[in-house]
Amino acid sequence: MKQLKCISLLLIVLSCFATVKADEGMWTISNLNTALVQKMKNSGLQLSADQIYNENKPSTKDAIMMFDNGCSGELVSANGLLFTNHHCGRDKIQQVSSDAHNYIRDGFWANSRNEEISIKGLNVKFLIKSIEVTDKANELLKKHGIRKVMGEIEKEYNDSTQGYVASMDGFSTGQYFVSIYQVFNDVRLVGVPPESIGNFGGETDNFEWPRQSADFAIFRVYANANNMPTTAYKADNKPFVPKTFLPISISGIKDNDFAMTIGFPWMTQRYISSYDLKEELDVKNRATIITKGKYIDVLKRELDNDESVRLKYSSKNFSAGNSYKLALGTVKLVNLSAAMGNKEKAEAEFQNWTKADTARLRKYGKCLAALKANHDEQCNPKYAHAIISGALFDDGSLLGIRARNIVELLEKNNQEKLPKALDTYQKWYTSFSKSYDYQTDKVIVKAMIKLVKNELKPEYLPDFYSIIEKEYQGNIDNYVNDLYSKSFLASAAGVETYLKKPDLSIKNDPLFIFGISVYEKLIALKKLTSDPGVEIRAGKKLYEKAVLEKDAGLLKYPEANFTMRLTYGKVTGASPRDGLAYKSQTTLKGVIEKEDTTNYEFLVSPKLKDLYAKKDFGRYGEKGQMFTCFLTNTDITGGNSGSPVINGKGELIGIAFDGNWESLASSIIYEPEKNRAVNVDIRYVLFVIDKFAGAKNILKELTIK
Repeated sequence: MKQLKCISLLLIVLSCFATVKADEGMWTISNLNTALVQKMKNSGLQLSADQIYNENKPSTKDAIMMFDNGCSGELVSANGLLFTNHHCGRDKIQQVSSDAHNYIRDGFWANSRNEEISIKGLNVKFLIKSIEVTDKANELLKKHGIRKVMGEIEKEYNDSTQGYVASMDGFSTGQYFVSIYQVFNDVRLVGVPPESIGNFGGETDNFEWPRQSADFAIFRVYANANNMPTTAYKADNKPFVPKTFLPISISGIKDNDFAMTIGFPWMTQRYISSYDLKEELDVKNRATIITKGKYIDVLKRELDNDESVRLKYSSKNFSAGNSYKLALGTVKLVNLSAAMGNKEKAEAEFQNWTKADTARLRKYGKCLAALKANHDEQCNPKYAHAIISGALFDDGSLLGIRARNIVELLEKNNQEKLPKALDTYQKWYTSFSKSYDYQTDKVIVKAMIKLVKNELKPEYLPDFYSIIEKEYQGNIDNYVNDLYSKSFLASAAGVETYLKKPDLSIKNDPLFIFGISVYEKLIALKKLTSDPGVEIRAGKKLYEKAVLEKDAGLLKYPEANFTMRLTYGKVTGASPRDGLAYKSQTTLKGVIEKEDTTNYEFLVSPKLKDLYAKKDFGRYGEKGQMFTCFLTNTDITGGNSGSPVINGKGELIGIAFDGNWESLASSIIYEPEKNRAVNVDIRYVLFVIDKFAGAKNILKELTIK
């Protein structure tokens, strides 16, 4: 459960609504339905709705945050200590690592607050309240576009003195809400296990079961002397004192125990039309499989040969592998399911419903046909855009693309704005270079240029392909070799020299020409999808209105859109495929069984092996075993990574970090007999902190029951 880092307005398209099952749904936490709460109580919840969400007094929602604009996390102490996933903090931890202090490989534990590491650009957001603004939004939408309306309404609720940032979101009910978040920008690294523990199994085990990964990291939120957010790190900031935090239960779990997960899932597409679904599979996911599959195949050879490169590309490799596997699983699982057939059946029922009434037929009769025609029109250029974006809109091209603003200002002789543009590029390049290697990138770019040429028709190729044909007789390897040997952008010294005395000679730089060629082709392809895209958005809006009218009164959860959501279920295994059965829990024994000293994904720390051999599990073990991970049937998706798994009493029992293979299409379909959330047992987290790391200072802050 990993991926995008932004909050967006999603106008949800509704088609077929399956009957909602007790454990299905990502429910908006600010408006818990009475019937839903009763179902949860029948399943084992002991909290009231007010104890979960309350805007006037402390409640569970105050202990849960959006972490780094893409994950979730939870407060676990009165001093701003938070838990999230190892993979959620991975890129930030890499940012403060070096060859000498490789925190990804070796882990890190602060023995005191003075040793905690400030991380630039890392923030957390706490939901303060959610306010309905439907009437105001609809009135403004009569005169203005949606983005202008969003900006106007959000501006009313932003408050820099409180650190409040507002986000307006639309829901499938036709309602609009503003979520107000308090943003803290001083967040410091407290502890993280080495990747041999925090990412045990690596990409091989990703989206698989059984899992034995202690996928957690620990940070601390800091505030000013008045316990208010600051815009950045300050040495005299104090640990944030929250309204509440989650107590931790080590009493253990068993099958059928109640489990609740609260976090910030990204976008789901449970209610899209069959035409949207077809495009999702044949365009977006197919392009991801092809481009990311090639990327990780090429990169793996480089990572295996150089430890320094492995550190620099750690997060990129993780992200690419995750995207590839997610897309591959989505396509396979949707095709194995009845999703497409169900949508087509629902659309046929929708057509019959429109034909049954003359007024409805006039309003909605052509809706689906128009959607199909426009999706067909944009399919090829949209696929070309997805392939080029996935393969070439990356490190090498960005060196040139990011310099566009400098060139434009030089051409206009705008000496007033030029210094800022140069400074912006310098800051970007400094950060960029920490996770970049020119020789590695050269190997990747060669493979990607060949891939794009083989995949797309000539009219969809960027202009630099004509250079390859005319000047290099089609030899891509020679072209790329010259890209890097003849470009001053291909060295830190060259970039530094140029930024000190910039001129228009950069327009002749091979990497600049390459990057601009990629950029301009992407813009051209975007224009080809512009008109059908406008028609599709209008058609979706009309279809949404129609289905709301058709299905009025049904209890439905809205699509996830990175607002705070609650999902509940139970601890349970599964039998997702023929002849396959998943137990609900794993143990440290599985780590020992999987050890492979020739594969860095399955290396096992000698200290961890020693603790296992001695059965030195402390109070975290149970019946001579150290439980590591467990499954629940809670309905989660990307963005839920780092979310707390909470028992019926409101106590932390685990941290969500993944889904099983059969849940990879969870953004589109939820199959209760197959979909499972993978969670690290909080007892394993505490065992690693205590017995492995010896970080007693961290344990002292926690409330352990």
